[in-house]
Amino acid sequence: MKFSLNIVLILIVFIFFNLSNGHAQDLKDYKKEYEMLQDSVSKHTSSNKRLAVDFEKRLLQLVEKNNDTTEMIILLHRLGSNSQVIAEFEQSIGYFQKELRLISKYDISRDSIKFKGFTEIEILAQLGQNYKLLGQYDKAFKTYDKCLRIAERDNLEFYKAVMPAIIADLDFTVGDYKEALIKNKKSFSALNKVTDIDKNIIVHNRSSIALKLSEIYLKLNEKDSAIWILNDDVLEQLDSIGRFEMRVIAQRGKIYLKKEEFQKALENLKEAESMAYKYDSVLAPAIVYYDLAETYFKINENEKAIHTLEEGIAVVKPRVKETSLTEDYKLLAKIYKASGNLEKSNVYYEKYILNQTALEKSKDTITSAFHTQEVSNLEKEKSTQKNTFYLYMSIGLGLLVLLITFIIYLIKEKKKNTEKFNVLLAKFSQQEKPTFEIIDTKDKVLEEKISAEVNEETTYLILAGLQSLKEQEYFLRQDCNSYNVAKKIKTNTSYLSKVINSHFEKNFNTYINDLRINYAVLRLKNDSRFRSFSVQSIAEEIGYKSADSFSKYFKLRTGLNPSFYIKELNSLS
Repeated sequence: MKFSLNIVLILIVFIFFNLSNGHAQDLKDYKKEYEMLQDSVSKHTSSNKRLAVDFEKRLLQLVEKNNDTTEMIILLHRLGSNSQVIAEFEQSIGYFQKELRLISKYDISRDSIKFKGFTEIEILAQLGQNYKLLGQYDKAFKTYDKCLRIAERDNLEFYKAVMPAIIADLDFTVGDYKEALIKNKKSFSALNKVTDIDKNIIVHNRSSIALKLSEIYLKLNEKDSAIWILNDDVLEQLDSIGRFEMRVIAQRGKIYLKKEEFQKALENLKEAESMAYKYDSVLAPAIVYYDLAETYFKINENEKAIHTLEEGIAVVKPRVKETSLTEDYKLLAKIYKASGNLEKSNVYYEKYILNQTALEKSKDTITSAFHTQEVSNLEKEKSTQKNTFYLYMSIGLGLLVLLITFIIYLIKEKKKNTEKFNVLLAKFSQQEKPTFEIIDTKDKVLEEKISAEVNEETTYLILAGLQSLKEQEYFLRQDCNSYNVAKKIKTNTSYLSKVINSHFEKNFNTYINDLRINYAVLRLKNDSRFRSFSVQSIAEEIGYKSADSFSKYFKLRTGLNPSFYIKELNSLS
């Protein structure tokens, strides 16, 4: 039995070992094949984009087979972008849609460096571009609208800056060139202030917008502006490598064509065509075919014009909606007519008319989408205005209630203060002498306990000294303190404090403040000139360093602010 168990254990270890070795070998083979294909992609990315895409497709099959989700997302994104570049728009849509589904289930934050820029809004913007290029304008508009909402919601600087230019393509399609110009200018300027994205991406997008602006100026018949935006000074800091440089040369050729400088137009367009064949030999005939054919037509080389135009249409037609070829059919009909081939001319005129009708419907779709969006925005604005109105109304009512409450409070306070003033005045009429004590505060807690330590004679002398200083109005001086007072009446501060506590039932500070406030009350009543002084001046006149200290003690002793007391006295004059 033991022997049998040993055999089973050996078999298990053997199988596990072989499986582990097999897995390790598979992983090694996968990495080797991946690196080989990746090298091929890198090798052809700049020289032959189409061949690079073919290798990327094989890479995708490899990573799918090995369930490598991380690399799958990266490859789908690259394939989506590169397929768009080589005008494989349907395939590009498929890649981006699959990428969207994957990132919705995959936590890309685990590998944030690899997935930098792989966001929902980025993929949606690319999808919108594909829909637009395929003439699926309703889908493009809805996708762009979703991008705008995400950009606003997440406060994404780059997308808030670039989306107006992307949406402007739809304005351009329906012929609203002025609106397209406004939106592109807005994006061109706004992108310069964006800080939340790589500088190379900013450069690439501003480069593309410069080309769009040139095209819009041409449509508005502003040829000088169209060529100016492509000057070296303007493009100095923009993307001037590879495909963009080819597009700039092609655009310059188009401008010269519109300016009827046909030789310059032909030179630039032929140069751009030559660059296109180096970049992508399959797509090359579609790069400048329309403008090149029109240039040949203008210089009466009709055979070349027809060949160029038909070759370009053959490349473009499988990749776009046929309405995109409306102007191509119209030009081809003109050239055939000029060549004397009326039969073919009529065929293409019919195609032109059919596609023009369909194109107008597509434009109506875009216009309707814009209108619906404007209505939606208007409704939101009205709703916001309504909410804002109610908010302001609520705030206004709240402030009104507070104001009314404050007014009622002021009325009550004035009434209380008037009553206190009248009580104060009544005290004057009850006395015969003009120097009587109106203010006489008693302290509940005294500084010094009453004590027999101070004999009767000393007490008498201290009281006499205080009376003498009072008659001299020494209390009005700012240096009037217990030390100086004790010194003047030849005693110490302890005896002084005990006598004031015992005789007046108040501490030294209360005693001095009572004298000062009593003086102020009487003088303000009897001296109209004194009432004309500022509160600060009055305070300094009676021994206080600040208006605040004076007002504080005046209010404590009389229940009134000095300003109110003065105002009421003036009203009696």
